[in-house]
Amino acid sequence: MIREILKNPNANILFSFVIGLGVAVLMFHRVRKEFVIPAVDMEELTQAVTKIDGKCYRFRVTDASEPSM
Repeated sequence: MIREILKNPNANILFSFVIGLGVAVLMFHRVRKEFVIPAVDMEELTQAVTKIDGKCYRFRVTDASEPSM
């Protein structure tokens, strides 16, 4: 069945295009190394209460540039 399809000249053109597109994607594909977190309002984040395993937690914002003691 595949041999019958590939005997058609139009199918050969389409098949070549698909193979070429696949090779181009493999050659020029880049992996994104950055992950951007969507912006969240700081007040909304600190006021939110999250319940995990039956306990309630509230987020606390601290400066990450200074070591915590």
